[in-house]
Amino acid sequence: MLDPQRMEEFIEQIRLTPAIWKNQEFDIPRTHLNEIWAHFGHTFDISPKEAEKQWEYFIRLHRFMNPEAKKEQFRFYKMSQLDEWSKAECLIADSLAIFLKPALDELLLISKPTESSV
Repeated sequence: MLDPQRMEEFIEQIRLTPAIWKNQEFDIPRTHLNEIWAHFGHTFDISPKEAEKQWEYFIRLHRFMNPEAKKEQFRFYKMSQLDEWSKAECLIADSLAIFLKPALDELLLISKPTESSV
Protein backbone atom coordinates (compact mmCIF):
# COMPACT_ATOMS: atom_id res chain seq x y z
CA MET A 1 0.00 0.00 0.00
CA LEU A 2 2.27 2.77 1.27
CA ASP A 3 5.70 3.26 -0.24
CA PRO A 4 8.11 1.92 2.42
CA GLN A 5 10.35 4.93 1.84
CA ARG A 6 7.51 7.18 3.04
CA MET A 7 6.53 5.38 6.27
CA GLU A 8 8.24 7.87 8.55
CA GLU A 9 6.70 10.76 6.60
CA PHE A 10 3.27 9.13 6.94
CA ILE A 11 3.70 8.79 10.72
CA GLU A 12 4.89 12.40 10.96
CA GLN A 13 1.76 13.56 9.11
CA ILE A 14 -0.33 11.51 11.54
CA ARG A 15 1.48 13.22 14.43
CA LEU A 16 0.56 16.59 12.94
CA THR A 17 -3.11 15.50 12.74
CA PRO A 18 -4.27 14.86 16.33
CA ALA A 19 -7.82 14.25 15.13
CA ILE A 20 -6.54 10.83 14.02
CA TRP A 21 -4.46 9.69 16.95
CA LYS A 22 -6.61 11.41 19.59
CA ASN A 23 -9.86 10.48 17.86
CA GLN A 24 -11.31 8.82 20.95
CA GLU A 25 -10.60 11.84 23.15
CA PHE A 26 -11.86 14.35 20.59
CA ASP A 27 -14.82 12.23 19.39
CA ILE A 28 -14.27 13.24 15.75
CA PRO A 29 -17.25 12.60 13.46
CA ARG A 30 -16.75 9.91 10.81
CA THR A 31 -17.43 12.42 8.01
CA HIS A 32 -14.51 14.56 9.19
CA LEU A 33 -12.24 11.51 9.45
CA ASN A 34 -13.21 10.57 5.88
CA GLU A 35 -12.05 14.02 4.72
CA ILE A 36 -8.76 13.61 6.58
CA TRP A 37 -8.15 10.18 5.04
CA ALA A 38 -8.97 11.58 1.60
CA HIS A 39 -6.26 14.19 2.13
CA PHE A 40 -3.79 11.52 3.28
CA GLY A 41 -4.65 9.37 0.28
CA HIS A 42 -3.99 12.25 -2.08
CA THR A 43 -0.72 13.17 -0.31
CA PHE A 44 0.66 9.64 -0.39
CA ASP A 45 -0.81 8.52 -3.74
CA ILE A 46 -3.01 5.84 -2.20
CA SER A 47 -6.76 5.64 -1.73
CA PRO A 48 -8.37 7.10 1.41
CA LYS A 49 -9.28 3.56 2.47
CA GLU A 50 -5.68 2.41 2.00
CA ALA A 51 -4.45 5.37 4.07
CA GLU A 52 -6.75 4.44 6.94
CA LYS A 53 -5.80 0.76 6.64
CA GLN A 54 -2.12 1.75 6.73
CA TRP A 55 -2.73 3.58 10.02
CA GLU A 56 -4.58 0.57 11.41
CA TYR A 57 -1.60 -1.59 10.44
CA PHE A 58 0.76 0.77 12.28
CA ILE A 59 -1.49 0.52 15.34
CA ARG A 60 -1.31 -3.26 15.10
CA LEU A 61 2.47 -3.21 14.67
CA HIS A 62 2.79 -0.90 17.64
CA ARG A 63 0.85 -3.28 19.86
CA PHE A 64 3.18 -6.08 18.79
CA MET A 65 6.21 -3.88 19.55
CA ASN A 66 4.99 -3.40 23.14
CA PRO A 67 4.03 -6.85 24.44
CA GLU A 68 4.74 -5.85 28.04
CA ALA A 69 2.34 -2.89 28.06
CA LYS A 70 -1.14 -3.20 29.55
CA LYS A 71 -4.14 -2.49 27.35
CA GLU A 72 -4.97 0.61 29.41
CA GLN A 73 -1.72 2.17 28.22
CA PHE A 74 -2.77 2.16 24.56
CA ARG A 75 -4.93 4.73 22.81
CA PHE A 76 -6.15 1.94 20.51
CA TYR A 77 -6.38 -1.67 21.56
CA LYS A 78 -8.01 -4.64 19.91
CA MET A 79 -7.29 -7.94 21.59
CA SER A 80 -8.31 -10.04 18.58
CA GLN A 81 -5.43 -8.59 16.56
CA LEU A 82 -2.83 -9.99 18.94
CA ASP A 83 -3.45 -13.62 18.11
CA GLU A 84 -3.15 -13.39 14.32
CA TRP A 85 0.56 -12.82 13.69
CA SER A 86 2.38 -14.79 11.02
CA LYS A 87 6.14 -15.37 11.18
CA ALA A 88 6.60 -12.85 8.36
CA GLU A 89 4.64 -10.19 10.26
CA CYS A 90 6.73 -10.82 13.38
CA LEU A 91 9.90 -10.29 11.37
CA ILE A 92 8.52 -7.11 9.82
CA ALA A 93 7.50 -5.73 13.21
CA ASP A 94 10.87 -6.59 14.72
CA SER A 95 12.78 -4.95 11.90
CA LEU A 96 10.62 -1.81 11.88
CA ALA A 97 10.67 -1.40 15.67
CA ILE A 98 14.10 0.24 15.60
CA PHE A 99 12.89 2.94 13.24
CA LEU A 100 9.22 3.39 14.11
CA LYS A 101 8.69 2.44 17.76
CA PRO A 102 9.68 5.81 19.34
CA ALA A 103 7.36 7.77 17.05
CA LEU A 104 4.51 5.28 17.45
CA ASP A 105 4.98 5.20 21.24
CA GLU A 106 4.56 8.98 21.30
CA LEU A 107 1.28 8.74 19.40
CA LEU A 108 -0.22 5.53 20.68
CA LEU A 109 0.78 5.11 24.31
CA ILE A 110 -1.12 7.18 26.83
CA SER A 111 1.55 9.05 28.73
CA LYS A 112 1.24 9.79 32.39
CA PRO A 113 1.83 13.42 33.39
CA THR A 114 5.31 14.07 34.70
CA GLU A 115 6.46 16.87 36.98
CA SER A 116 7.97 18.67 34.00
CA SER A 117 4.74 18.51 31.99
CA VAL A 118 2.53 19.93 34.76
